[in-house]
Amino acid sequence: MGGTWVHWAQPHLYSELRRYGLHINLKTSAGTAAPTKQMFKQGKATPCEISIEETGDILERIAQSFFTIDGSSSRELMPYPHDPFKRPALWMKYDHLSVQDRLDNLRGFSSWEKDLFESNTSTFGSAPGKDIAFTEALRWYALGGHNMKGVFELAGVYKIGNGGMTSFARAVLGDYTGHMLLGATVKEVAQTKLGARITTRLGQEINAKYVVSTIPLNCLADVKFYPPISSSRQSAMTKGHINKGAKIHFKLKAAEPGWFATANSSDSAYVFAFSDHNGTRESEPSGTWCIGFGYNGRLDDKNNHRHIIDRFRKDIYPTGDVEAYVTHDWVNDPYAKGAWACWGPGCATAYLQELQKPHGRVIFASADWADGWRGFVDGAIEQGHQASQCVVASLKSETETLRSRL
Repeated sequence: MGGTWVHWAQPHLYSELRRYGLHINLKTSAGTAAPTKQMFKQGKATPCEISIEETGDILERIAQSFFTIDGSSSRELMPYPHDPFKRPALWMKYDHLSVQDRLDNLRGFSSWEKDLFESNTSTFGSAPGKDIAFTEALRWYALGGHNMKGVFELAGVYKIGNGGMTSFARAVLGDYTGHMLLGATVKEVAQTKLGARITTRLGQEINAKYVVSTIPLNCLADVKFYPPISSSRQSAMTKGHINKGAKIHFKLKAAEPGWFATANSSDSAYVFAFSDHNGTRESEPSGTWCIGFGYNGRLDDKNNHRHIIDRFRKDIYPTGDVEAYVTHDWVNDPYAKGAWACWGPGCATAYLQELQKPHGRVIFASADWADGWRGFVDGAIEQGHQASQCVVASLKSETETLRSRL
């Protein structure tokens, strides 16, 4: 239900997939790998079929202008997306802009073309262009090789077969030899000069020299830290990331070839959807499995079957005969409080470096503030690597200090 798509250009994750031999299990989603039909809904209009080739050309043409500001191209604004603060970091000057701000400044494109482009960038965070930072879209674009086709290939085509992301999680867990305590909610993390103490809501206490926290950004405020965290980190925790969208898996009655659809934010509950596969029977197709993503706050009641299905037909696929759907309520999950991370205007310059800093003996490691693939499993591994290196270096320093006193 999450962390589905992978790619060999997601460096931290793919290295681990190779290590566990899971790279041989990669397969594709039909609607993103080789769609035979593409649809778009603008405003209150009915979704209409559009040319796949022409759409690609329009997106690339707008992107070239959209990601070029004051004579600086996307490659000059963000040449190192995995090291975004490498000087001169020209992107920082434009972090205050939203996607919509930038679109409003573009000339030479029709409103239909701009709405089409916005619907595609809205897929980055289940949000309208006014809520997504221009630099957030720029980061995706840079990671995709500075072209829109690359963005969607790297972020939404390949997935792990034969067990999915669960197979990867089990492989990682199989390497772990330490203690585990599951189902224990952290209430407080307190530090002393010699270590840290974690207290759960049930009163259990765990003592350690260092603590690595992978708590998501939108949940960090639920935990008390002593000494208190910085005001800047507190501000980031209070603000959180903006992605509060729904992810819903549908089963359609008819077996259909791959398709992909987006909808403009002005009058749609869904951002985009695409077909994934035609079932797992070896003998014949058994319908169409597809995945839909909703705009923030517009599909809040996951049990409102009529609303979810009616809006799917209205916004995405008018002829779709929905037999069933399944979802996980990430927004109301107390251990997530949102989907994958997406940041609003001004957040990267204000909070990214602060969120990546250790807080004494607490090292924070979450995909929510990764440099590169933020919100992806690759971003989680990136931050996990950095956290482990920080802990090892700190323990080594303590050992050397102790030896020097003997």
